[in-house]
Amino acid sequence: MKFNVIIYALLGINFLFLSCANSENHKPESTEYIFENHTDQTQYFVIIDTAYDNNVEGKCYKINSDLILWSNLFNAKIYNRTCSVKLHDGRKLNLRIKKNNKKDTYSGWFKGTNGRKRMLYSMSPYESPAFKEFDTNRYLEKKFEVERIPDVQYAKVKGYWDSAPDDTIDVGSVIKKGLFKSIAKRDLDLKMDIYLPQNDTLEKKPLMMFVHGGAFYIGDKATEPYIKWCSHFASLGYVCVSINYRMGFKISANAIERTAYESTQDAHAAMRYLVSESDKYGIDTSLLFAGGCSAGGITSLNMAFMRNENRPQSSYKVTFGADLGDIESSGNNLKNKFKIKAIANMWGNINDLTILENSNTAIISFHGDADPILPYKYDYPFKAIGNFNKVLFNKMYGSYFINEKAKELGLRSVLNTYHGRGHSLHLDDNRQLNNDFYAIQDSIVTFFYDEIVSNPAVIKHDESNKQIFTIDMTDVEAVYWKAVGGVIIEKDNGVVRAAWFNDKQDTKLILAGYYKNGAAFYDELDIR
Repeated sequence: MKFNVIIYALLGINFLFLSCANSENHKPESTEYIFENHTDQTQYFVIIDTAYDNNVEGKCYKINSDLILWSNLFNAKIYNRTCSVKLHDGRKLNLRIKKNNKKDTYSGWFKGTNGRKRMLYSMSPYESPAFKEFDTNRYLEKKFEVERIPDVQYAKVKGYWDSAPDDTIDVGSVIKKGLFKSIAKRDLDLKMDIYLPQNDTLEKKPLMMFVHGGAFYIGDKATEPYIKWCSHFASLGYVCVSINYRMGFKISANAIERTAYESTQDAHAAMRYLVSESDKYGIDTSLLFAGGCSAGGITSLNMAFMRNENRPQSSYKVTFGADLGDIESSGNNLKNKFKIKAIANMWGNINDLTILENSNTAIISFHGDADPILPYKYDYPFKAIGNFNKVLFNKMYGSYFINEKAKELGLRSVLNTYHGRGHSLHLDDNRQLNNDFYAIQDSIVTFFYDEIVSNPAVIKHDESNKQIFTIDMTDVEAVYWKAVGGVIIEKDNGVVRAAWFNDKQDTKLILAGYYKNGAAFYDELDIR
């Protein structure tokens, strides 16, 4: 190490106090400086520990390619425009100093240890990069009050009904009570309730759409579970929506299957509407989520994965029914494309596992393995009505096989199995919300968050260069770095060069910032 350079850096600091040489215990505005030897392109980091009269004491570290920088103690005295520096081992050096116009900045020259070569230097205050921390709980914890906009129309269709808000009916008895009713189709205005986070300054937010259950026969967008779920997700920073859709069917397998297909068309129409109004409601169309219970789970899965080539045969022209048309042809004339990021499947089923090949949508499922309404594995739905269920339904695949197939295809999929449990896991025997309602809610929140932050910003140490640290900047909007017990030498957003002082106990690199979708991040890496 060139001790003359180190001494000179320290000496330059002393000059800062020339005008205040008689002011006892005067402290400089800056206590950290970068000293550059322009002749041999070396750098030093200088720290002033004490300053009194015309004396300065501190330490300096040569900035090299090592992760740990070693300290050298010094003390220096100012004499006019000359600074006399003494290292702890007794070496001495005199430096010539010139004060620059820029505040606390100095330059000058000194001679090398051979006394012949004049070396040029400059010294300026070290400016630590700005550092900010952000609330990392957006999309995970409640942050906002919620505004509810009820009854926003998204489609106009022909159907039997779109609302039957009686969530006290046992779903297992729905078929028995309704199959023999006389039904006539009429014009329906399909509506949704929209929940928005109040005073949220983020321009584009994820969307969560809930589709209620009720065997395609009962249910409403504004029943208690969906009001609470929508309010919760909006309080996290989502735009959240609960939709009504066509329900009701006559006593035939084809009629029931056609109604289920119409619900898929309606959910698709609702999502097209929301994508078309993304600017109005502040929706990030790359972060679209959906989910629902029972029939709502079926509808959500079909909306995400079913394509026109997968339409059930009954959706085409049948003896007593017209062709229902393609998935995108019903409800409104909007042509907006979309892709569902993830689905919350709460005890839902699908008819055909191969539809999972159509999208890389992630799935989180919840299902009781003793469900008598919609099978956990593979069976006829509605065991509650006895063998008559084999007349009205085809066998369906439950969450167990949905999860198995999804994993086989490489989709991100998680199955939460409730052993010995039946249908409607979120309700108790009196059909009131139970503890599982909130546990399911929290699991969905966490699962969706991992989709929102699909490229997490975490510190990675470059193995080829000890001082280089990086992050994945794919989804990052802003990033801040801090070297505790060290120094940031260079910084360029996702790449930082840093080193740490050998005489500091607490040494770590801290990363903070936020993604383009508003979620914040924080990471720490202990050094040594």
